[in-house]
Amino acid sequence: MLNKQEGAYSILKANKRGDSMNEKTTTDTRQSEYMTLKEAAAFSGTTYATIKRDIEKSVLPAYRIGHKYFINRRDLADYRGAGLEGKPADGYTIRQIMEMIPLSYAFIINLIHDKHLPAVKYGRNYIIDKEDFEDFLEKNKA
Repeated sequence: MLNKQEGAYSILKANKRGDSMNEKTTTDTRQSEYMTLKEAAAFSGTTYATIKRDIEKSVLPAYRIGHKYFINRRDLADYRGAGLEGKPADGYTIRQIMEMIPLSYAFIINLIHDKHLPAVKYGRNYIIDKEDFEDFLEKNKA
């Protein structure tokens, strides 16, 4: 009976120090193959709502268990890479154009919708390629 008490005592002592008796358990939780929505949002640099919306649109594969979603790390890496590939590397946002030229946001949106100013919609933002913007300015030169 003394051995059981010594074993229980050493476990209690290790817990007080913060030592883990089972290193495999703590390592597995940190490096698990699946992430929660919150972890996936932090990893991909987007918001919780964006991740959930993309899961519902079947853009990002995920598993639902009860009320919780779990995303495979490899699927999230593919999703993250695909999002970066579609983004124009060299362009302006509408706000940046507003800083360069004193035009209103609504006026620039109308130019885009009327196809006078080419733009790519990326999420909720429009990205205007620098060359397209320079061509637009050249065409409208007085």
